[in-house]
Amino acid sequence: MTHAHAVVFAVPGKPDVLELREYELRAAGPGEITVAIEAAGVNFIDLHRRSGALEDGSPFPRSLGVEGAGRVVECGPQVRGFIPGDRVAFIDSSTGSYASHAVLPAMRAIRLPDDVPSEIAAALMFKGLTAEYLTYRCVPLEPDDWVVWHAAAGGVGSIATGWLAARGVRVIGLASTEAKRRQALDAGCFAALDSDAPGTLSFIRELTDGKGAHTVFDSVGRATVELSLASLRQRGHLVLFGNASGDVTGFNLSRLGQMGSLHVTRPSLKHYIGQNAELTTSAAQVLMALSKGLIRRPQITRLPLAMAAEAHRIMQERQTQGSLILVP
Repeated sequence: MTHAHAVVFAVPGKPDVLELREYELRAAGPGEITVAIEAAGVNFIDLHRRSGALEDGSPFPRSLGVEGAGRVVECGPQVRGFIPGDRVAFIDSSTGSYASHAVLPAMRAIRLPDDVPSEIAAALMFKGLTAEYLTYRCVPLEPDDWVVWHAAAGGVGSIATGWLAARGVRVIGLASTEAKRRQALDAGCFAALDSDAPGTLSFIRELTDGKGAHTVFDSVGRATVELSLASLRQRGHLVLFGNASGDVTGFNLSRLGQMGSLHVTRPSLKHYIGQNAELTTSAAQVLMALSKGLIRRPQITRLPLAMAAEAHRIMQERQTQGSLILVP
């Protein structure tokens, strides 16, 4: 048996519930591979699981982390297409990526090109897949469309806004600090505005010739939903794909008709990469966009795996720009 270690939590709570434990790694079963993790991505969904805001019913102690990258060290029976030594990334919440190793279905692994380091893959893949499904498959977007993107300098936002700009979509990035707004402009945003400033809605209306945006992408939730809705033109789309400030509750759907026959959707990545073919196609598109420069390599903040609690504090307080990763 191989001795491995992983970050787990025995009860939901604040970041200090996270602890590093040693355990015996099981052997890869039929159709499975074992990956020695070289980098693990940190995402807001991890914070929601740790705090108890997102309850999946799994037994305690629970693992954390949905994305990682590293090298295959073992292939179980019936595995085709991978051998030990291959470099892969994976998106799999069941195995936990805040760890030294992961055992997962080979069909859910993403082969990495030689020129994509594991740290880049761990910082990019979950967020890149999110950007791909949101902007290609969730809503129809055309060149010259107006898009408003909340948290434009965040992990998903910094990838998606540049990718959209490369497609000719005009993106208005919203961010809370001057440094983040400069980053949004550098990524390709048409304009970058203070998400909390009282004149933001007026600026959005002015930039869009008084009509409003075709689509708003909102990962913040309760604190920003009213601004998001007010920023849309008639028959516009609000894509609410996160709840960093809390869930949107108690909303009267009749208001959507009163505000211009608006469309609202609350998508989840798992429903867009649930099939193996969907994951493979989406990942290939992300990696191709990266190779062509349509997606920039993300700015990365690195912390040791043992500092997972500190990583959660940093993200919770919105002190990050770009992507945050843990390194075993």
